Amino acid sequence: MAITAMDIIKKTNRNHIASHCIVTLLTLVIASTSVLAGDWQLKPNVNLDETFTNNVALTSIETTSSLVTQTIAGLDVEYTSSLATLQWSGTQIYALYSHDSELNNGFRTLKANGQYSFWRSGPMFTASANIANVSRNNAQNSLADLVSADTVEQKNYSTGLQYNFGNSSYSVTSSVNYNITRAEDNIGDNNGFTARLGSENGNNARHLYWQLSGNYTKRKQQYTDNDGENYTVEALFGAITAWNLNPFIRYYDENIQGSGVNPNLNTTSSWGPGIRWLATPHIIIDLSYNFVADETVSDDYFDTSIQWEPSARTSLTIGYSQRFFGDSYNLDFKHKTRRLTNSISYDESLQVFDRNSFQEVTAEDPELIESNEYSLNKRLTWSSQLQLSRTSFSVSISANERTSLESNIVDDTINANINVTRTISPKSSLSLSSGFNYSIYDKDNPEGSRQEDYYRTISATFTRNLASALSCNFTVKHINRDSTIDRFSYDERRAIINITKEF
Repeated sequence: MAITAMDIIKKTNRNHIASHCIVTLLTLVIASTSVLAGDWQLKPNVNLDETFTNNVALTSIETTSSLVTQTIAGLDVEYTSSLATLQWSGTQIYALYSHDSELNNGFRTLKANGQYSFWRSGPMFTASANIANVSRNNAQNSLADLVSADTVEQKNYSTGLQYNFGNSSYSVTSSVNYNITRAEDNIGDNNGFTARLGSENGNNARHLYWQLSGNYTKRKQQYTDNDGENYTVEALFGAITAWNLNPFIRYYDENIQGSGVNPNLNTTSSWGPGIRWLATPHIIIDLSYNFVADETVSDDYFDTSIQWEPSARTSLTIGYSQRFFGDSYNLDFKHKTRRLTNSISYDESLQVFDRNSFQEVTAEDPELIESNEYSLNKRLTWSSQLQLSRTSFSVSISANERTSLESNIVDDTINANINVTRTISPKSSLSLSSGFNYSIYDKDNPEGSRQEDYYRTISATFTRNLASALSCNFTVKHINRDSTIDRFSYDERRAIINITKEF
């Protein structure tokens, strides 16, 4: 079975550098079995998926029905030893379309990651690979999949080193990674380097405390000279007193540059005194006043954060500061009980060379283009799961505001999903799902290329275990899309039968 896994790697990873990273990692993992005992788990599986759709072309008029057959061969691998771990899940798919045999094609997916420690608690070599079929153009159809046959294969590879160490007095986390992104249509192809460093005091600190975090990213577009580089550094050093008020000094610096950065975009460093208030044994409040180095770029500002951890199962962090684009916020909340799990997060990050830039070719033709602009992404996510004896509920909501730092084009997306699963018998279950997706492109330009899309999805799935390693799923689904571009609006109904055999 190990030879089979290696064969799949060679077929799946056409990129030479990425293949070398994954093969090297597997070689290290397999080699470690000769020194230390390891546990292999290999789970091959085959799937037959039959999907009938009454509107395979996703048109508002003159709809076309089709039966799409997908034959799927998959392999799941897990390996664990004292020095190495590996998780691998890959599939090879062949799809046949009854309405147009010229669309028949093969597809593949892969999720793999692994790590190898050179010695116990020592530096760690890491590698990961991800191959997915993503929507070719979100403005034309963000729900595109293999049935609608409007996807492109996107590959992401990463390899690097990670070293975390410390004791009761301090801790240090560090990592360096080289990243590769490739797409079937070459849009968004880039190579990148990322480095991270973090450190903080431990529980045994008696006189000084500190928090240090630094991030550096550099990316280069594959077929041009365009590049992007940015870093952030935040450091806090303070003195521990006999009271609940501890003074500190905060320093913050951020810079962004590259071929896609507006020359009028300026950043500046800042520093300032602050106070940490230990309000209770479980609540820490930091407040500082920060002086900027260049007052023509920004005004002096307050920075504050609140950390609350009443138990091992509940934590909350809220922060407010200022960055070169203005007010900045962060939020991270986690709560878990025996039956209920909740998590909410909000973050703001910079991104470059993504697949989210469009230009208007005609009044009704948004074309995906190669982008070299930095964008500011503000993301909010909320997920909640409730597990009862025979029924489970899950809710997930996410929102993202993407603003181009050069053109100031704003795109918003909102996704919401609700799922209810009921165990009917030891061998069968029923799942009901509802989804809502909203997208608006060029939000602040109602007289130009602004586009609004509403997607509504309802589905029901019945699952039956036919044997210990044989299961069958039957799904009915309805999808409705309303768009300000009339030809993008459609209704689609699907009936899906899936049979899965595990070995």
